[in-house]
Amino acid sequence: MKIGIYTTGVPESLGGGFVLRDDLERAAAALNGRHRFELVTTPPPDPVADLRFPVRPVRKFCRMVGIPYETKYIVTPPRQRLEAEILRRKFDLLWFNNFDPLYLDVPYIFNIFDLQHRVQTFFPEVSHGGQWRIREQVYAEAAQRAAIVTVGSEEAKRQVGYFYGVLPENIYVLPFPTPQKAIDIATGKLTVEATRDVRKKYAIKNDFLFYPAQFWSHKNHINLLHALKILKAQRGRDISLVLTGSDHGNRSHVEAVCHGLELDDAVHFCGFVPYEDILAFYREARALAFLSFQGPENLPPLEAMALGCPVILSDITGARAVNGQAPVYVDPRRPASIADGVEFVLDNPERIGSQVALGREFALGNSAGKYLENFQAMLDEFEPYRCSWS
Repeated sequence: MKIGIYTTGVPESLGGGFVLRDDLERAAAALNGRHRFELVTTPPPDPVADLRFPVRPVRKFCRMVGIPYETKYIVTPPRQRLEAEILRRKFDLLWFNNFDPLYLDVPYIFNIFDLQHRVQTFFPEVSHGGQWRIREQVYAEAAQRAAIVTVGSEEAKRQVGYFYGVLPENIYVLPFPTPQKAIDIATGKLTVEATRDVRKKYAIKNDFLFYPAQFWSHKNHINLLHALKILKAQRGRDISLVLTGSDHGNRSHVEAVCHGLELDDAVHFCGFVPYEDILAFYREARALAFLSFQGPENLPPLEAMALGCPVILSDITGARAVNGQAPVYVDPRRPASIADGVEFVLDNPERIGSQVALGREFALGNSAGKYLENFQAMLDEFEPYRCSWS
């Protein structure tokens, strides 16, 4: 079958959403398999193809008053341009990788990253400013009308069936792959020089934890800061924290709490940094501390495991099934539990070394290529239906 992968410009600052889309689009477009994948996007307006028309009253008025008249155009709307492009290229199936799908007389696959607007409705990023209604309008019809819904975990499959009544046999679990750049670096296929003196660059004094997460409230920076305070004030542990990622409205709150806890010297707000710095942080950190309330399909833990960095991870529903036994799991709601996890990493180097080796093997085997092998097997199951019409 000929599969159209719908794509559009997505900024790198989107984080995991950008990485996942970019990796899968690149791998699928380069794939020589039993199904053919091609990228498709909305064509730009074409003044030659669009209808040109002179508006006579306007032209007459311009002539009377002596001002120049320019020929006007009717610009074809984006949806109609996309529909024409899809029909012209005769796709058998469309793949919307977490983009709002359009039904254009071609069946489609809809990949859902998460349904957190249903699971944790109270976070502002999924509820304020009409976000809840926007997401619900997209997901409800999109999931119910899709030929196939793909998700990253069994927990997500359960949620799609529960919230939107999609039959289990129409939902496929395809675990999200480890970022390809991390795999290529870990296996020597790609050489990226880590920043040599990242500690000096960001004035990091002590051993540190690393948390690459955009500043959304669900990323749970606050309980991590309280855990840091417990480690310092109650347990005599001077450990720093490196935070990277773009601000989506919550950074000022995190900075205020950090100041109130008197952790200004220990916490480094680095913003959006180059990948060379990210790589150095993974290599030098005592652990990735990924304490998000939402998931379990998060990419940084897989990236860290591939690069040999210990992982402290939120023990949320479905996390163990997705990430295996390599991470140290903690309760993200309880700062004391997070502090316990940090101490376990610091005090058990042999055990952590074994878990790092286990995580590396797990992450390196979880490639975009493996994802697409499973994706093609899913297409094989759908092909007998699709061949029933032209």
